[in-house]
Amino acid sequence: MTQSHLSISNGVLTTLVAAPLGVMGVLCITVLLPTLKDPQSRIYYSGIGYPALQRVAGKPIQVQTVAATTKTLEDSLAAPGESVPLQEVDVRPLVSGQVEKVYVAEGQLVRRGQPLLQLQTASFQDRVNTARNNVATAEKNVQALQSLAPERLLDLQENVRTAQARLYAAKTRLKAIDNLAEQEVKNNVAAAQARLKTVENKLQQLQLLAQQGAISKFQLYDMQDVYATRKRELLDAQQGVVETENKRFINQDFYITRENDLISAQQALELTQKTLDKELADARLTLENRKIKLQEAMRDLNRTRIYASTDGLVSRVNINIGEIVDSRSSDSLLTLAQNTVFKAYIDQARLNTVKVGDKATVRLIAYPGRTFNGRIIQLNPTVETDATQPRKVGIDRQYTYSVWVTVDELQMSPGLQGYVEFGQTSTRLVIPENSVTHLSAGEGMVMVAETGKAVIKKVKLGRTFDNQREVLEGLKPGELVVLFPGALHPGDAIDSQSARSPKTTPETVYNATFSL
Repeated sequence: MTQSHLSISNGVLTTLVAAPLGVMGVLCITVLLPTLKDPQSRIYYSGIGYPALQRVAGKPIQVQTVAATTKTLEDSLAAPGESVPLQEVDVRPLVSGQVEKVYVAEGQLVRRGQPLLQLQTASFQDRVNTARNNVATAEKNVQALQSLAPERLLDLQENVRTAQARLYAAKTRLKAIDNLAEQEVKNNVAAAQARLKTVENKLQQLQLLAQQGAISKFQLYDMQDVYATRKRELLDAQQGVVETENKRFINQDFYITRENDLISAQQALELTQKTLDKELADARLTLENRKIKLQEAMRDLNRTRIYASTDGLVSRVNINIGEIVDSRSSDSLLTLAQNTVFKAYIDQARLNTVKVGDKATVRLIAYPGRTFNGRIIQLNPTVETDATQPRKVGIDRQYTYSVWVTVDELQMSPGLQGYVEFGQTSTRLVIPENSVTHLSAGEGMVMVAETGKAVIKKVKLGRTFDNQREVLEGLKPGELVVLFPGALHPGDAIDSQSARSPKTTPETVYNATFSL
């Protein structure tokens, strides 16, 4: 009996010990062993995981791979905004005056050259009339100088010709007196000297004869009288030469006087010519200046009516009839909005989803139930969302970008609110999300199967959708990326098995975002 109880006790004890071990064995087979090869379990990445054991055994590691494929993505981005003019033309007066008429109102479409407002013209018309009278006076002055100048010059030219004739006559007379003086010297004086010499010789002979008593003293006295007469004749001839020389000197003075008269006449002609030229030039300059004044007065008169310089929409009217406008003021009378577009605001993170030329759909609160087609014409630099906030630096600073959309089917006025939808289709390279490791700041690592080896590659990544990641750089279509590559080392021998790539239904992925 005792032995029987002992046998039962040993059996129970053995059962109690063996049962847990069996359970543990079953658990190891059914639970632990599968986790060693399950990439989604932590044990897979440990030192006893499947990759580590295969690496120690020198055997290739079985991995699942998926080819990098291209997919068609359709992005849709909605952004709020309002209609704004691309250009605003401020209309300012070029002359000062009182407003007489305002031809347009706010919200009115105008064409280039259309009148906008009219200033009173009375004072400007008076200036034009005064300027015209001044021009007429200046023209008469020019005409008078042009007609009187030839007469004045003709008289002076006649004076010059008369002085020239008188100078010539004086010169001729002086030459005649010179010839006369020479003739008197040659004829009268020389003859008188010859006669005196002859009488002198005869007197000397008679004096010798008288001393010898050959002749009477009366004959000697007669010869002495003749000698005295001849001597007196010589003196008279010489006196005539002196008088002729005096006349010659007098005529020389007369010639110089005539010469000075000619010089004075020529100088008077030259001075008068210069004076008349200057007076005529001044008169012509005055005429031109007064014509310019007339043009300015007429221009100012024309400026009293202000016209639209371009096509546009009157967005503001800041003037009323009867008010005084000042051309020196910087305030505008009217504002014309030109080329009104829809200005939408998007976050800087979505800026790469739109570009100039993309199509857009505009919806306006003022036109419920209607849509308008448009396209992007401009992307503006960053704008801080709250302009009243103090300037700061860092990642907390908020930015938006303005996107300008032209609307084809509607002439919008500024200030219309609404939103715009941007939609475009593009083909992008994608890989499964679980093939990426070490993801940081849009970059990550993937393992690529190349000739039975694990090769690590650095990739630049984009958006995530349906457990797939957009690849911007680093891979080519068709390259095999390893799923769950965290336990692999670069250069590990691998046995790649193709995994079923997840697909989106349909192939086009629709990713809609409303940007505020």
